[in-house]
Amino acid sequence: MADTPARASLTIRRVDQSDAPALAALYRRAYQSAADDGFPSSMVDIEAETVSSWLERDATTIIAETADDEPAGTVRLLEERDVPYAERLAVHPDWQGQGVGSHLMDRLESIASEQGHDRIQLSTYTGHPFLLEWYRDRGYERTGTQEITDRPYDMCSMEKSLEPARGGEEGVIGEQ
Repeated sequence: MADTPARASLTIRRVDQSDAPALAALYRRAYQSAADDGFPSSMVDIEAETVSSWLERDATTIIAETADDEPAGTVRLLEERDVPYAERLAVHPDWQGQGVGSHLMDRLESIASEQGHDRIQLSTYTGHPFLLEWYRDRGYERTGTQEITDRPYDMCSMEKSLEPARGGEEGVIGEQ
C-alpha cells in the first residue's frame, strides 16, 4: 500500500517522561472515540501524572508524531511476562484509518523480535466493530476471553508468532 503524504510525514520514536502530557491528551481523545462507540474506558480521564508513572516502568512506549511534534498515535510493549504484551494502542481520531496503528504495531512487533521474542500477546474488546478483525488480519489468533463484570463488553486475548528480527525500522513511517 502506498504511503499517503500525511502518513509519510510521521516519525516513530521512543517516548520519554517529557511526553507524558501529550500522551495523556492523545489517550483521552482516542479512547473517547472508543467510548462513543460503546466501549467505555477510564482512559478518557487519564492524567499526565498517571502516564508518567507508566513511563517509569520497564516497558517500551513508542509514538508516531507529525513534523510539528503533534502525536498521531502510540503503543506500548510490556515485557513483565514470559511473552511480551502490546497494550494501550491509541490513534488520534484525526489520524484513524490512515495506517498509523498498523505502522506502530509493525514497529512494536519488530522491537519485540529484535529483543529475541518469538511471539507477542495483546487483549482487545470483544464485539468491537473492527479491532478483532484488524488484529486477525495482522496475524493474531484468539487465545481466550476474560469476562469483565463491570463493563458492557469482555476482553479477548490474542497472540501472534513473530518473524526473526530483520533490523531496526525506527524513523519516518513508510521507510523500509
